[in-house]
Amino acid sequence: MNNNNNNFQVNKQFADFKGKDVLIGLKNWEEFEGKIIAIDNFLNTVLEVDDGLKVVKGGKIAFISMKD
Repeated sequence: MNNNNNNFQVNKQFADFKGKDVLIGLKNWEEFEGKIIAIDNFLNTVLEVDDGLKVVKGGKIAFISMKD
């Protein structure tokens, strides 16, 4: 197994969300709107919201929807 993280690639479908305005719905029915700054293969997400940055753990996400 190669432990070299230089070759790490985020799944293209997830990477397409980066820089986009989205609505994230959580399993506890909370919702956040903002722009995705970073996302990884576990759907851990850094979201730019009105009052700063919000980190959302991927395991709590029910859906991510792109805003128009």
